[in-house]
Amino acid sequence: MGIMTALAPVRAVVGSRVSDTHGDEGKVSHLVQAESATRHAVSKEWEIVGSFEDLDVSAEVTPWKRPDLGPWLTERQGEWDALVWAKVDRAFRSAKDCADVAHWAEENHKVLVFTDDGITLDYRQGRESSFGNELAKVFLMLASIFAEMELKRIKARVTAAHKHLRKTDRWAGGQPPYGYRIVDRPGGGRTLEPDLVTSEAVRYMGQLLLEGQSQWMIAMALEGAGFDTPSMHAYKNQGDTYTSKRKTAPSNHWNTTSVGKILRSPATMGLKLTGRSVKARKIARDAKGLPIRMAKPLFTEEEWAAIQAAMDERTITKERSNGASPWLGVAHCDRCGDRFYRQLNLAKNGKIYEYYRCAKTAGKPACKGQSVRGERVTTAIAALVDRLAGLAMTVRRFIPGEDHTEQLNHVTQAMKDLREEKRRGLFDYPGGDDEYAEALEVLVDERRRLAALPQRSSTWVEVETGQTFADAWAQPDQDDRRQLLLGRRRVRALRHQDRGPGRRQAGAEVRRPDEGGAGPVRALLLR
Repeated sequence: MGIMTALAPVRAVVGSRVSDTHGDEGKVSHLVQAESATRHAVSKEWEIVGSFEDLDVSAEVTPWKRPDLGPWLTERQGEWDALVWAKVDRAFRSAKDCADVAHWAEENHKVLVFTDDGITLDYRQGRESSFGNELAKVFLMLASIFAEMELKRIKARVTAAHKHLRKTDRWAGGQPPYGYRIVDRPGGGRTLEPDLVTSEAVRYMGQLLLEGQSQWMIAMALEGAGFDTPSMHAYKNQGDTYTSKRKTAPSNHWNTTSVGKILRSPATMGLKLTGRSVKARKIARDAKGLPIRMAKPLFTEEEWAAIQAAMDERTITKERSNGASPWLGVAHCDRCGDRFYRQLNLAKNGKIYEYYRCAKTAGKPACKGQSVRGERVTTAIAALVDRLAGLAMTVRRFIPGEDHTEQLNHVTQAMKDLREEKRRGLFDYPGGDDEYAEALEVLVDERRRLAALPQRSSTWVEVETGQTFADAWAQPDQDDRRQLLLGRRRVRALRHQDRGPGRRQAGAEVRRPDEGGAGPVRALLLR
């Protein structure tokens, strides 16, 4: 039995690993590794029964958790005898991982080969304690320690480079903000400039928002205009370098979240951001504490201020704008103040009856007896519309203010930092005094310029459109008419029960309980 085992062909698995396939070297490195491993197996007359190829996988990931290699070390470990790599640093960047795999190979009687480093551990039956294995293990551990040290040096260099790049207008890498593309930077490196197509999409979003459209309506308009989503644009334009966990074509459907993130991001103003996630991102600042502008902004300062104000206002608005019942948000309960919800009842004769009722919500029971027939709501609203027919329609316009306090604070802090550097002797070299004086003079002039600029608060103004309420009400879409009542008019229909004897009547009464809000509140009493 022992002779047959010794003469049995060795079953080999050859493989490779590359941390980054985007560079020129990364695109061919795994092919070179696989060729070296395969050549060694063939020279030994081993039978190659499989291969693994971990691309864009860091050596910091433990071998058992790597997507391609992992299964060969777990459920498929009985299918092979020898595992062949080209180099130790392709297998490990951790001395602990190296020791763990070597110990596992010894327990499971496997062969580990690193062809370019000339290291072989042969733990097949009867060879575990050979002097050659002990010597090879020493060289393997040394090689893994050097690989770990090299990884730490690489990390330190990358971290230092990114720390430096964060304070310059150079692009450090990654997917550019939607609306921009990566281009060569004069003087070296890369930077950003507005993309011809996606920048137009961003400007279109801002235009629609300032015209009063919701984020959902903007998303639908972007799809109708044929603009790609950020992920789809990246997928189409990055080709083989597109990095996604799914590695498949993403969805090309816009949603309100994407619209909101783009319109809220200072990146649309050409400013450089830092941070690994959307929530953690903040404006990058130079050594003097001033924001770094990488590219031409997609909006003017006035447009940006108006867009942010409009977004702030929409975070307060909770009314539905799509697929709602005819008067949802208009009819309310006069006891608890909550909105009425429509209920359709099917009678035995097949007729459908429509009601608006006070409904049970979290922490609040439904108010008893608070309901009204749907036709009464419609009749009362029609009466109100007749009374408002000649009312002039207005739109809100944003008048941006001017506030340079933050800029002044940044300049003041930069002057303090500069004086502190002078005090610490950091300008103590030939020409240093002139350099210090020149830098301080620039900051002083900037502070004077900012201090002389006017300071005023932003405001909204109502501007007549030349259209009457009747003209706006004539639009054919029912939801548009509902939104008209829920807009600047803020109409509320209240279910009101008479306390005395007599029959309830449908009627319309207009009152203005608060004139100091964002527009008159018109309350409609349903008796």
